[in-house]
Amino acid sequence: MQIHIATLFDKNYIVRTLAFYDALKKLDGNFKLWFLCLNEETKKIMRELNLPDVNLITIEDLKDNELLATKKDRSPAEFAFTAKSVFTKHVAEKAEEGDGLILSDNDVIFFRSPIEILERMKRDGNSIGITPHKFPKKKAYMNEKVGKYNAGLVFFIVNDTSKKCISDWRADCVDWCYLREEKDRFADQKYIVKWPQRYHGVYEILDKGVNVGSWNLANWKVAKKEDGSFLIDEDPLICYHFHRIKFYIDGDEVKLLPIYLYHKELYEIHIKQINEAWSMLLSIFKEWNYGFVEKPNIFRLWKQMITAFVRRIKGNKSED
Repeated sequence: MQIHIATLFDKNYIVRTLAFYDALKKLDGNFKLWFLCLNEETKKIMRELNLPDVNLITIEDLKDNELLATKKDRSPAEFAFTAKSVFTKHVAEKAEEGDGLILSDNDVIFFRSPIEILERMKRDGNSIGITPHKFPKKKAYMNEKVGKYNAGLVFFIVNDTSKKCISDWRADCVDWCYLREEKDRFADQKYIVKWPQRYHGVYEILDKGVNVGSWNLANWKVAKKEDGSFLIDEDPLICYHFHRIKFYIDGDEVKLLPIYLYHKELYEIHIKQINEAWSMLLSIFKEWNYGFVEKPNIFRLWKQMITAFVRRIKGNKSED
């Protein structure tokens, strides 16, 4: 099966995109990668990197005047969320009937090929795959605030039904896509809540190892197997969403702010990926520092370390 994987970013997320790209390239799979560069500067940088098997697209390439018109009253983040569905529609139109299509945030790292999810969907006659946040009970209220399903990872089998869903999503987002809560809306995300009622063949992906993130990791036990792969309870880890974490440069090394460490071994793998991506950027752009926060002073570091330790003691059992 041909699998199209789409993500979007600006220069501040290039280092994460390279980690995302490298992780996918190490997996077996017939992947065709689509990168939406949110401005020309980002596309120019990506052209210099010259990554194999990547289709570089800009906002102008989408040829969507209604999308462009939304720029005037939306923040850069809100415009990016709006563009996601437009970009997905563009990729779906380039794909063949029956292809797989995954829209993914570029901080989702695949540890295992997602093809098994797409093959399962196709076998069972489903063409739209949505991933619930799986918030723990004490945070169940978040389903109402931001939506039950995560817009950072959505699976499709390309056919008329999925194309209709994507087209409708694009229309919804162009009409309204803001980072504020309303009754039935929040950014591009709460629209997904209605998909199971609006379309046939919507599959709720309940695998514990799909779209694991800091918001749900404490639900399960993480175990590392002898071959280096991970289990989330009994399920294999397919992809982890390294959501909203922050890195800083310390000399010749990239480090993670301690408060964002939710599992030592998993996050050490990602820190290594980010360091390798940064090294690649430095080989071409000698002083690359986009996408990093300022190095914290010792007092802030200690405060974060203590906060992270207390958080783990109180409830994060995932590192046991």
